[in-house]
Amino acid sequence: MPLFENDIDFSIAVLCNPTIASQLHIIGDDTEHLIANAWNSQWDCVLLGALFNHNAMCNLQSDQPIEQIAKAEYIHITNYELRALLSDIYNISEEDELWLEKYYKTAYKLLEKDSFQTAVHTMASYRWHSVPRVQLAVIWSGIESLFNVNTEVSFRISLYIANFLGENEAQAQQIFKQVRKIYSSRSSAVHGNKTKDNLESAVEESANLLTRILRRCAELNKLPDVDNLAFRVDKQKQGIKCKILVP
Repeated sequence: MPLFENDIDFSIAVLCNPTIASQLHIIGDDTEHLIANAWNSQWDCVLLGALFNHNAMCNLQSDQPIEQIAKAEYIHITNYELRALLSDIYNISEEDELWLEKYYKTAYKLLEKDSFQTAVHTMASYRWHSVPRVQLAVIWSGIESLFNVNTEVSFRISLYIANFLGENEAQAQQIFKQVRKIYSSRSSAVHGNKTKDNLESAVEESANLLTRILRRCAELNKLPDVDNLAFRVDKQKQGIKCKILVP
């Protein structure tokens, strides 16, 4: 039986080989579980890419690690679209490793929530488009899915994100201003308005923002609680004081 089904598979494998920077070792109790685990591992790639704002693509599957690919009995191509093939390699730092050890399982568990899954997927799929206006629309669909804002969108979503990410009032106010500026660029871009804004920068800032939100969800082990995000609770010596954050 030939190693590749056709010349196209062979060509893609040749193209992918130099770009492989990491591998997943997938195991299962039997063939059925192995197939299921291999399928579900695609979500590991999508989630890792979202948590680090970088392309993480599964290009091929084999019964041997890349170092021993010459001994492989089969190689299955999984990236016919050649997505992320020319992306820069992201090197995991020690700090990243510690974060993953502490929060990755929590992040994966949150994929059971539709809004979190949507947000994670937008971090992968926005790169499939080459037009910044479309990229902004995709990224912000992920952000908005987590906060479910229907009225006064610009103000409310900026406020909710600021309170969700900010560790104190001063930091929250700074985040509020940043998010509102990014959202203004998003609105102009999505509605087709002429804009002097640098849309490529707006895409990068929006993607970084969504990554921060996703990581914060994992760290807190919950999604944003919109009902409470309009208020910031300051614990003081004489009790608890609630106040609306007004920029």
